[in-house]
Amino acid sequence: MKSIILITCLFYSVLVSAAEFNSEKDIRTFTDNMMNQIVKEKFNTAFNSAKPYWPMPAVEIDGIVNKINQQWPIVNQRFGKAIGNEFVKEERIGKSFLRYYYLHKFTKHAIYWRIDFYKPKSTWKINSIIFLDTLDALYD
Repeated sequence: MKSIILITCLFYSVLVSAAEFNSEKDIRTFTDNMMNQIVKEKFNTAFNSAKPYWPMPAVEIDGIVNKINQQWPIVNQRFGKAIGNEFVKEERIGKSFLRYYYLHKFTKHAIYWRIDFYKPKSTWKINSIIFLDTLDALYD
């Protein structure tokens, strides 16, 4: 597919305090709920829920949401109506990074969301959130 839809904010080092997740179970519950909001096109709700856990200025997260809202009519036109999401897999780098992949299913195609978490000491925080329309990375 020609168009790669990419919104990423990776490894920001900012001086913003953030809430943190205490367990991987908490992370999974959070991401499942976030994806349910995304499928309903409630991007503001989804990303506002991420703000306390993502050490990035709120204004930058709002900018990401604005870009998604601008691009979404093209996504809907190309891929059809959203029909759900599916947790696909998780990946790890040592004990410090955790990555979740979710399919965002439409009537004509699917995209995927990748949500990364980082544990610098004993608790987790969001490290990045992206979505892409090429599924090559999901094939092992």
